[in-house]
Amino acid sequence: MKLLIKNATVITHEAVHPEHWLLIKDKKIDSFGHMENCPDADDFIDAENKNLLPGAIEMHIHGADGVDAMDADMEYIEKISAHLPKTGSTSFLATTMTSTIENIERALMNLTDYTYQSGAEMLGIHQEGPFISKKHPGAQYPGHIVAPDAELIRHLQDISGNRIRLITFAPEEDEDGAFLEALRELSIIPSAGHTDALYHTLQEAGKNGVSHVTHLYNGMRGLHHREPGVVGFSYMSDAYVEIISDGIHSNPEMVKFAYDTITSDRMIMITDAMRAQGLPDGQYDLGGQEVHVAGNEARLEDGTLAGSVLTMDQAVRNMLEFTGCGWTDIVKMSSYNPAVELGITDRKGVIKEGADADLVLYDEDGNLVHTIIKGEIFV
Repeated sequence: MKLLIKNATVITHEAVHPEHWLLIKDKKIDSFGHMENCPDADDFIDAENKNLLPGAIEMHIHGADGVDAMDADMEYIEKISAHLPKTGSTSFLATTMTSTIENIERALMNLTDYTYQSGAEMLGIHQEGPFISKKHPGAQYPGHIVAPDAELIRHLQDISGNRIRLITFAPEEDEDGAFLEALRELSIIPSAGHTDALYHTLQEAGKNGVSHVTHLYNGMRGLHHREPGVVGFSYMSDAYVEIISDGIHSNPEMVKFAYDTITSDRMIMITDAMRAQGLPDGQYDLGGQEVHVAGNEARLEDGTLAGSVLTMDQAVRNMLEFTGCGWTDIVKMSSYNPAVELGITDRKGVIKEGADADLVLYDEDGNLVHTIIKGEIFV
């Protein structure tokens, strides 16, 4: 099977290539080049000079289209894989959350036998909690928070089929460092999130592997002129830093402040979406708690933000507007940086020969035109 995309502005994490073509063959990127050397193909898309870039990798998404990873039902994979291409995401980490250990076990075991069928590809699991701080639970139920436990995470990784790729935890609660040591053994990326850690605590944790920060500004000790905290660590370390660019979790000025300070070299755009993404306003469930969705906001009864209903294509438009960034920056933040962290730049997050043909086409205003996954057109 061949598919030719012609008259495209091909955008990578390094450069913008106007007036280019790209040929897909057998689900992979076969070749690409300037239009003056464009090959022939029976099946083609005329991109009309729109922007062709790698599809987004969602590193932090709980649910969408009525399903949630904690449902422990294969319908989650089926529905979220079918839904995400509509938003410009071509792969994702299924994200669990703080609950009883039994509920987390069921959710993980549900994902153990996953094999790719169609739509957005699940690349693994992001386990958010339950090893977090009770001082910053956010929408995670405080009664289910537990201290970091090395043996427990070994058990959870085992029953997940070694699919846990990223874990959000509170480094200050890992007093003897045994939990971090276990994460290194298990090849799980440690992320500081829902944490009250001091800056010097995170500096030490960074030396021992903490290389990621979960949803900047939210669920963490803030920036203070006598204690930089988690926000200060995000600004000054070399960790990758998630941002929810919905203008609600962080207002546009703070998104721009983060972008200007951290730069696109370390930022990762996420949605942190819950099951209401793509659905009307109403009452929904998140981790056993009732969530009220109105407009673009999802909140618990007490007003606490409970994930988001943000989509990746809207996040792209917001980042362009809030920060004035360019399209190469969008590639870094939505696709390339996640691929680097996950160690999959041989096949994801890049436009190069032999990589998976996971691509999105946007117009200059950030409107999604096409989503292609492994050579198949979904949008």
